Amino acid sequence: MPARAGYRCAGIIGTGLIGGSLGLALQRGGGVDKVLGYDSDAEMLERAIACKAIQQAAASLADLSRSCDLIFIAVPVRTIEKVMADVAPHLASGTTISDVGSVKERVVEAAAKILPKDTNFIGGHPLAGSEQRGVESADADLFREAYYVLTPGAGCSDDAYSRLHALLTSMGARVIAMEPRQHDRAVSVISHIPHIMAMSLMNLALERAEEYPLLRLTAGGFRDMTRIAASNPGIWLDILLENRDAIAESLDESMEMLRHMGKMLEGADENELEAWMEAASRGRQSLAPALRESLEELFNMTLAIENRPGVISDVTLAVGELGINIVDIELMHPLESAQALLRLSISGEEDANRAAEALRTRGYRVALGRALGGQ
Repeated sequence: MPARAGYRCAGIIGTGLIGGSLGLALQRGGGVDKVLGYDSDAEMLERAIACKAIQQAAASLADLSRSCDLIFIAVPVRTIEKVMADVAPHLASGTTISDVGSVKERVVEAAAKILPKDTNFIGGHPLAGSEQRGVESADADLFREAYYVLTPGAGCSDDAYSRLHALLTSMGARVIAMEPRQHDRAVSVISHIPHIMAMSLMNLALERAEEYPLLRLTAGGFRDMTRIAASNPGIWLDILLENRDAIAESLDESMEMLRHMGKMLEGADENELEAWMEAASRGRQSLAPALRESLEELFNMTLAIENRPGVISDVTLAVGELGINIVDIELMHPLESAQALLRLSISGEEDANRAAEALRTRGYRVALGRALGGQ
C-alpha cells in the first residue's frame, strides 16, 4: 500500500489535534518519506516537534509549499481560504492539496478559484475527533476505522485521487467519496444540528437554573446530550457560519419535527406518539451493527475505464452516494484502446453487490468476486 501511495514529503499546516494525528499516522504508515509542519502559533509548532507529530518545522508557508508534494491544511474552516492564497504562488506542479474541514462546498469552490490549475485539490473530512485539544492529545490511531470523506475538485487527476485514497486507507480510514453539497447536507444532520441542540438545551437549563436548581439535578440523558456543548466555541462558530445554508435547511426540518411532536402531545395522541418513538428506537438500534462493520470479508470488483479526467471521481462518487466505504482502490495502466483497469475492494457481500449494481447502472462493466477467491 505505501508503495503506491508514496510521497516524497508531506506538509501539515496547522499542528493541533487533527494535524498532529495526521503527522503521526503518516510517519507510522510509511507512505511518505518526510513530514514537515507549519503553524502560525510558534509555541504550538514547538510542541508538535516535541511530541514527534512532525519531523521538521518549516520556517514559513512558502518553504513548506515548495518542499512538499502533498499538503494537508488542518486549520479552522474559515482560515482555509487564506492559507490557500498564501501557499498558491509557491506550489510545484502536480502537488496534491487537501484539507480536513467539516464543511466542503465553499472550500472546494475556493480551491478552484485560488489554487494553480496544474495542482490537485481533494477536499477531505475525517469523521474523527476527540474531546481533548492540542497536539499533546494527537493519536496515530485517530483515523483507524473512522470514515474519511473525500470531495475531489473538478480538475483533480485520477492518479492524484487514487494515491491519496491509498494513503488514507493505509492509515486505517474508511474512505468514501461524496459531492461537496451532499456532504454538507449530511453533516448538518449528523454533526452540526446535534451540537446546536446540545447548546440550546444547555442554555435553556442555564436560564431555568435561576428558577430551579436544575443543574444540580441533571440526569444521565441531560449529561449525555449536553456533553458536546462543551466543544470549542471558536471552532464551532467557524463551522456553523461556513455551513449556514445547509444547517438552515436542516434546522427548518428539525423544528417542523419538534412542532409535530408538540401537536401529538397537545392532542394526547398516544398511538401516534408511541409509533414515533418506536421508529426512532428501531433506527438507532439498526445503526449499531453498521458502526461495528467488519473489514474482514473483502470483495474485489474490476472494471475497465477510459483514460479521461474525472473517471475515478465518477466511480467513487457512485459508490460513496450509497454510503459504502471503498477499502482499497488500485488503478492499473494501461490497456489497449486508451483504457485502464480499476479495481475496488469493498467489505461485505451485500455492499459489494449494491456498489456493482450502481456502477453497472452508470454503464460500467463490472466483474465481482471475493478478494481471497471463492464464489
